[in-house]
Amino acid sequence: MGCCSDPGHRDNRLSGILPSETHGKKYTDDIEELKRIIREKDRLFAAMADAFDGLIFIISIDYRVLYMNKRMLRYTGHDAAGQFCYQLFHNRSSVCPWCAHHRVLEGETVRYETIWPKDGRWYYVINTPIHHTDGSVSKYAIMMDIHDLKQVEEELKNHRDRLEDMVTTRTAALTAINAKLRKEIEERKQIERSLRENQQRYRILFEGSMDAIFIIDQQARIYDVNEAAVELTGYARHELIGRAIKDLYQSFDQEAFNEYFNRVMRGDSYFNEAEILREDGRLVTTEFSSKMIVINNRPLIHTSIRDISARKAAEEALQQSEAKYRELVENANSIIIRFDTEGRITFFNEYAQRFFGWSEEEIIGKKLLDTILPSTDSKGRDMASKLHNFFESPDKYEANEIENRCRDGRRVWVAWTNRPINTHDGRIKEFLCVGVDITERKQAKEHIQSLTHQLLKAQENERLKISRDLHDHIAQDLSSLNIGLQTLFDGHEEIDPELNEKVAYMINILQRSITEVRNLAYDLRPPGLDQLGLVRTLYIYCEEFEKTSGIRTDFSAAGLNNLKLDDDVQINIYRLIQEALHNAKKHARADRVVIRLVVSSPHLLVRIIDDGQGFDVARWKTHSLSEKHMGLQSMVERTELLGGSIDIRSRPASGTGIFIKIPIKEIENEQLKDNSSDNRRPPAVS
Repeated sequence: MGCCSDPGHRDNRLSGILPSETHGKKYTDDIEELKRIIREKDRLFAAMADAFDGLIFIISIDYRVLYMNKRMLRYTGHDAAGQFCYQLFHNRSSVCPWCAHHRVLEGETVRYETIWPKDGRWYYVINTPIHHTDGSVSKYAIMMDIHDLKQVEEELKNHRDRLEDMVTTRTAALTAINAKLRKEIEERKQIERSLRENQQRYRILFEGSMDAIFIIDQQARIYDVNEAAVELTGYARHELIGRAIKDLYQSFDQEAFNEYFNRVMRGDSYFNEAEILREDGRLVTTEFSSKMIVINNRPLIHTSIRDISARKAAEEALQQSEAKYRELVENANSIIIRFDTEGRITFFNEYAQRFFGWSEEEIIGKKLLDTILPSTDSKGRDMASKLHNFFESPDKYEANEIENRCRDGRRVWVAWTNRPINTHDGRIKEFLCVGVDITERKQAKEHIQSLTHQLLKAQENERLKISRDLHDHIAQDLSSLNIGLQTLFDGHEEIDPELNEKVAYMINILQRSITEVRNLAYDLRPPGLDQLGLVRTLYIYCEEFEKTSGIRTDFSAAGLNNLKLDDDVQINIYRLIQEALHNAKKHARADRVVIRLVVSSPHLLVRIIDDGQGFDVARWKTHSLSEKHMGLQSMVERTELLGGSIDIRSRPASGTGIFIKIPIKEIENEQLKDNSSDNRRPPAVS
């Protein structure tokens, strides 16, 4: 089959493959016959191509158009032979990237459906190879318009989809209706079961109720009762059913009853109290609640009645008790207040009002702080933090003494006894505090402490005076006498041995007296305290105590190098340690005593621990004064005079520990720094 409709062009091409005329006349006729057959086939191909209801074109190996049928010519509007196919069909300047030309030239027939951009219609395309007699290959393309078919198919598909949707929707609707019907049937069955169960439960509750239940009809007659109603009234069930409800009242107000009855029948709930007349004639105080119910389409009144005779009696007793309590509280000669967990005052008795100068109307609802509690006490300590600690740990403040303030600004001291008031679930709701004025006692105690301080100071001054007299006069005189006796016989050659022996004996006695006088002077007032300082003086004292007592004494001090203490503080610390060592020797029978003196700003800490026999601290606190054991008590008093605190811990056969904390009164430098070098001596070897 040819590639174009020009017979001449085809003859020239065939001339290369036919026998030449020089081969003889015999081939001429065959050639003519062959040409005729070819022309006939060309006309047949052209007729078929023109009659074909589609587009036909042939493309060469180099993408040029070789042939177009008449329908293709009409479609494009001109003969595009020799023009590139990608330029003609797609208006491109290069080969289309999706082109299957190379596949066709390799012998493959390619079929596909596509939308041609020239007219936007669907075409079915068949590309098949054409092999020419010279061995070349071209692409033969047929395009059939299937746009209408596609639209019909799309419409059929849409109709089919709509039909399927309708079937699905209808099926779903039928399924839903069926499920709903089954659900309604099941719900009806469930309602019937629930109704039976509710009726059964109602009957159980009706009969098992602790309250008496009366069902009353529209004629105000009893329709039904439970067993509790039988017990409440004393009537049998058959005696109650059908009885008019008014028969159960001793005094009956028809008008009030009609109002109650009409309200309940309108759907209102009704609550009230009434006295029921029992069958035995006894009156029972009750409270009742009524509401309308419907049984078998019949409106009835459901009334629950509870015997409150005991509660009424308890309420009356409680009212009497509260009246007595209020009378007792208001007339008590003690301060009685209550306040909530936020410190707001909720109760203030008359004595408290007179004591603090606040009326009940003025003080109720106000907070403790800045009313009866100052923001800071006389020593400048924050009272808000103390109050916070009270709320955090009320069990630690069952009893306490605290500085309070009256309305006129006066500071007073009150000893409080505090008790929490709890709710039913154990939470603290309020605090009840009962107070006693101890201002005079506090002032007397402070006066006693002041006198004691003056007494101790006078005692120390007297000791200092006696110590100086002993050291400067008596000790010096004795020393002079001792020297005189030792040099008495100087210059005498012959001395009576008996006389010499008597003088030597007197010198020994005199030497012991000098030692005793010096020890007495040292005990009265250690001279090194003013010259060597507290730490060095204590160090020397502990060494001498160890030598004389045989008790190992481990003393060390830290942080006192840059510290200048008041003279009273120094002598009292010295006396505290002196008394502790004296007790360890006399009472504890200890083998070892550890003494630590440490500065921990703003306090000076003293720790004295021995391994002695110990004692019962609680018993000592109770019987110390009666048994005249004043050693530890004097330590307590000295510590209080210094504004410090002392903690004595001991148990029988477990040793004793004394822990003292003293506020530092004077500091040489503004910023106190602990000195790393401790005044420490090695433990003595016993």
